[in-house]
Amino acid sequence: MHITELEIDNFKSFSRKTKIPFLEGFTVISGPNGSGKSNIIDSILFVLALSSSRNLRAEKLTDLINLNSGKNIAEVAISFSDGTKIRRRIKKTGNGYYSYNYLNDRLCKQSDIVDHLAKFGIIPHGYNVVMQGDVTRIMEMSDFERRKIIDEIAGVSEFDTKKAQALSELDVVRERIEREELLLIELTKRANELKKEREHALEYQKWQKELAFYQGCRSAAQLHDKEKERSTLLASAEEQKIKLARIASDRSIEENELAYLKADLADVDELINQKSGPEYLKLIADLEEAKSGIKLAEQTIARLKKDKETNLEGINRVFADTKRAEARVQELSDQIRTLSIDRTNIAMEVATDKAQLEKIETEIKQHSTDTEDARQKLFSLMEEAEAKKGERSGILHQQDMLIEKSRMRTSELERLTSLQKQLDEEYAAKQEQLAENQKDVTDLAEQKKGLDRNLSELEGTLFAQRSSLERLRGEIRDAEQDAIRLEAAQQARGESGGKAIDAVRAMEGVHGTIMELGRAPPEYTTALNTAAGNKLQFVVCDTDQIASDAIRYLKDERLGRVTFLPLNKLKPPQLPPVKEPGVIDYAVNLIDYDPVYDRAFAVALGATVVVDTLERARKLIGKYRMVTLEGELLERSGAMTGGSAKKTVRGFGAAVDDEIIRIRSHLAELSGEASTLEAGVKRLTEEVDAKRAQRNEIDQNMARAGAVTEEYTKRFEAITVEKQTIEAAVARQKEETGSSAAELAALEGELDKVTETINGIHSQIDAIKKKLDDTNIPALTDQMEKKKKEIEEAERRLRNKEADMNDASRERQHFTARVGELGEERARLDERNKQIDGEIAGSNDQIATHKAVIADLEEKQKQFSGEIEELRKKRTDISESMHASETKIIKFDSDKERITVQLTALEERATSLAAEIASLVAIVGEIKTDLTLSEIEGKIADAELAIHKIGAVNMLAIEEYETIEHQVQERTERKDTPLQGAGEPH
Repeated sequence: MHITELEIDNFKSFSRKTKIPFLEGFTVISGPNGSGKSNIIDSILFVLALSSSRNLRAEKLTDLINLNSGKNIAEVAISFSDGTKIRRRIKKTGNGYYSYNYLNDRLCKQSDIVDHLAKFGIIPHGYNVVMQGDVTRIMEMSDFERRKIIDEIAGVSEFDTKKAQALSELDVVRERIEREELLLIELTKRANELKKEREHALEYQKWQKELAFYQGCRSAAQLHDKEKERSTLLASAEEQKIKLARIASDRSIEENELAYLKADLADVDELINQKSGPEYLKLIADLEEAKSGIKLAEQTIARLKKDKETNLEGINRVFADTKRAEARVQELSDQIRTLSIDRTNIAMEVATDKAQLEKIETEIKQHSTDTEDARQKLFSLMEEAEAKKGERSGILHQQDMLIEKSRMRTSELERLTSLQKQLDEEYAAKQEQLAENQKDVTDLAEQKKGLDRNLSELEGTLFAQRSSLERLRGEIRDAEQDAIRLEAAQQARGESGGKAIDAVRAMEGVHGTIMELGRAPPEYTTALNTAAGNKLQFVVCDTDQIASDAIRYLKDERLGRVTFLPLNKLKPPQLPPVKEPGVIDYAVNLIDYDPVYDRAFAVALGATVVVDTLERARKLIGKYRMVTLEGELLERSGAMTGGSAKKTVRGFGAAVDDEIIRIRSHLAELSGEASTLEAGVKRLTEEVDAKRAQRNEIDQNMARAGAVTEEYTKRFEAITVEKQTIEAAVARQKEETGSSAAELAALEGELDKVTETINGIHSQIDAIKKKLDDTNIPALTDQMEKKKKEIEEAERRLRNKEADMNDASRERQHFTARVGELGEERARLDERNKQIDGEIAGSNDQIATHKAVIADLEEKQKQFSGEIEELRKKRTDISESMHASETKIIKFDSDKERITVQLTALEERATSLAAEIASLVAIVGEIKTDLTLSEIEGKIADAELAIHKIGAVNMLAIEEYETIEHQVQERTERKDTPLQGAGEPH
């Protein structure tokens, strides 16, 4: 016998069904690491039960199921050359797993598989499969251990065992033969036969008595077990009733708590609406206005500080100019002092020269009196010439003064013109900046207007989406509650089958329960569920053999009881056509199911007909088994069942499943819409926040632009005043320049006339000197002329020194006046700085005031925000508590429905047990036993087996054997006597 095929389905790495052929000879499987070679060996070990889960590289059997396929069943089947087929299946459930073994497609125990394989030398502890490491371990064994393994593999050890057993049996036989040879050889065959028949009869008699006794004990034990089971069921029923009462009490308390929570939620919503109303919006607006005031004050302070820095630079410049002017005044004072000394020296020189001139004139008078007239005339002309020269010097000095004044006026005019040009340029630049600023203000106002409009639209959209989101969340909560309620009810219905149905559900040939296989239209669900009753949990299978195997499996595993509907043995009732008024149809015709299960549903629902109303059904009592659309049940015997029920019993899962699927699908759609709305709300919130920040920034920019406009307006006024002052000074300078030019022209005319007169006088003097050349007078006259020239030169120098002194005095006076002007400018700048300091202090006071207002507003906002946040948190907590409370109520309802189903099942079982107990009481009578039912069943089975082995019995052999035995004894005595005699010597 060898393996011919291996079929693997969802086992370890084999997620899909895979068939592997094994040919005669050697079959080699090769492949890369991780391709599943070892898993093939593991599957063989698994199906043949040759190894535990740990040796299969798994912690537990469920780890052998492939997780990627989504299925919870793994199966391996192996075929042998003699036609033997072994299968093993494991199914994973919520509570654990179930393992099924099949031998030639028959459900069996694992020990049956092991015993069957042992016939062919395949044992769990043998060496049919050589695993990794076995060869190395065998090579490292001692020779004796290795010989034992080889003998075991070759079958020699088994032969040795049989040989030893045979030799032992031969010895026993030899001993028996020798003993028999010592016995009576002449014992008749009849005596031996009677002896055996007597023994069989006695044994049969004993086993019959035991069988009768244990059968009575079985009924007593069954009665005891059923009474115990019934008391347990009644106790469980009482416990379930107590649980129902407790659930009803807890549900009532939870409903009251939910009502309080709803009232609290309404109060919190009202408070949130009040807190987030106009008062809060006004608070936010005041806070933004105060912040804008702070920013504006800070900008004003920055501007004033910049102006103060400019003024400080001007003060430093004025200080430097003052120092230079004072230094120049000191320098001019020193110069005037020096010039005064020089003037004194020159005046002394002039006095000396005049004394010498008088001496020369006296000598001239002493030399000649003849030339007195000429000399007098000469002296007169010379004096006139000196007078004219003095006059010319005066004119030249006036001309120099006018020229110097003209130069100073020109310089001042250039300075005023440059300053006026600077003011004009500054005024034009400020005008351009003001225009741009006003344009920016206009643009900002337009932006703010559009932003306010956009913000209003966004806030309206945001409010609408938030309202929609809240509505959607409410719908989602309601849908979740409906789904939870239906699933809980479905779970409660599913629990009535218990572990037994779960255990057989995955068996080969088992299709499911009636409830699972049928689909009931919603309008007939109540009627069809009532019609089926407890048959909803009947399990449909293919054959009675499958049902028998499943029942045996349930019994072996002690998993409970299940009613099976084998399709090959079912005999459905005949359904004649119905045409009664009010009768809709047979119940079996109103349910949707696979035609394969016709027999099962025909048996489950029988000949029950569905009638529209109870009144019409009453008229048909006795003719049909009927159920109304509202769930009233009328038996053919006349029994009527009905009334009110808080929960609709829905057995057929199609309508419930479809409703759950529909609700879950709708819930998914709502969740998608809610996610979209949440994203939209988040996006709109971000946009609103961004728009508000943008509006605040625009307000700040407008405030800054207003401050700049105010600053420019003040500067325009200052520039206008300065321009008017400069224009007046320029006009005055131009007027003085015009009058000075006229004076200078007049002086030039006078200077020309005086120069012409002096030239005429010199001509006359030259003529007179020519006449006086023969006397000593010319020499003296030349000396006198020379000395007069020296005196004139000295006087000229003296006049120049005086002129320089006058110039220096005027310049000193100018710089002294400049120092005064600079002092006044310094005082003006200091006063302006004091004003700036005052304005800065005022702005700081404004900032402090705004900060105090902001602190107060922020505190109020914090209170508002804290209260609103606290209220929202409280609302969230209340909503969560409401959701938890509603979930608890739904759980209470599902628990109540589940317990009600269980209680109904318990009461039905208790009623059934009461009938069985009544019948057993009559059978048991006074019999009592302490043995358990299983022990009694074992005793009965032993007795029946022993009686079966005994077979037919001759009860007369008991008396007949006694007669024959007496005869045997007599014959034995007769036989022993000759033997004894034969042994004596003659």
